[in-house]
Amino acid sequence: MDILSLRLFIRIAELGGVTAAARDLSLSPASASARLVKLEELIGFRLFNRTTRAVSLTTDGELFLPYAQQTVETLETGFSAVKGQSSKAQGLLRIAMPGSFGRMYIIPLLAEFQSRYPLVKLDLRLSDEVLDVVEGAYDLIIRNASLADSSLIVRKLAADRRLLVASPGYLEQHGVPATPDDLAVHRCMTLGETRWKFKNGQSVSVSYASTVNDGEAMRKMLERGMGIGIKSIWNATESLKSGLLVEVLPDFPLVTEASIWLLYPSRRIMAPRVQAMIDFLLEQFQPTPPWEC
Repeated sequence: MDILSLRLFIRIAELGGVTAAARDLSLSPASASARLVKLEELIGFRLFNRTTRAVSLTTDGELFLPYAQQTVETLETGFSAVKGQSSKAQGLLRIAMPGSFGRMYIIPLLAEFQSRYPLVKLDLRLSDEVLDVVEGAYDLIIRNASLADSSLIVRKLAADRRLLVASPGYLEQHGVPATPDDLAVHRCMTLGETRWKFKNGQSVSVSYASTVNDGEAMRKMLERGMGIGIKSIWNATESLKSGLLVEVLPDFPLVTEASIWLLYPSRRIMAPRVQAMIDFLLEQFQPTPPWEC
């Protein structure tokens, strides 16, 4: 498998045709078609659905594309290093992140990043699901929990902490709990956990009134007086400042080891586009994250 055939595959996917890709790479259409057939024979599956007018990626082709892009960019980075050339940050950068965190803190920064690195194209996935950085062919994953996977590099982006919050209206109607034991008579909201642990050693099993799988949705429900819940400080900080939420049981901090993490595959040569984004995010979130300012 040669790098030109991989480049050809990538350009066909981007341009939507063999002839256009061949012209872009200074190949004849016949040579390009022959290379594509040989590549498909080598890997053992079809990359494109072909008609007389156009080509489109097969399902296997869609899965293979990001790996081909990573391979070509890694090889080109290696060539540049051997030749002593400076390598620019360029190419497709695939990032996954939690939906709420991404909308609040990452998306607002991307215009500045792209002004610094105009040759980098972004492919973003905002989801609260636990995503596989390798299987999903992501260059970088931002998470609020680390992964127990030795094949990944895990780097701390920012400290976080979790606290109990509720709306003033809820507390006025239902009373302010004085100790963790008082939570037994309150409406509690959870992301699925039913036992809350406190640093004083207490562990309270809560009877939850509502459960939700989205942190931002939970915050809005809490703001509207639907109960007491656990929120990360990064998610609740604006609501706390505005008075829509207040901290509950501030003298009884929760047991929490929360942080925001960067995860990326372990490679000897890191693509400049990935290193540029990592350096940019560290610059924005350290030493003090925006929610602590």
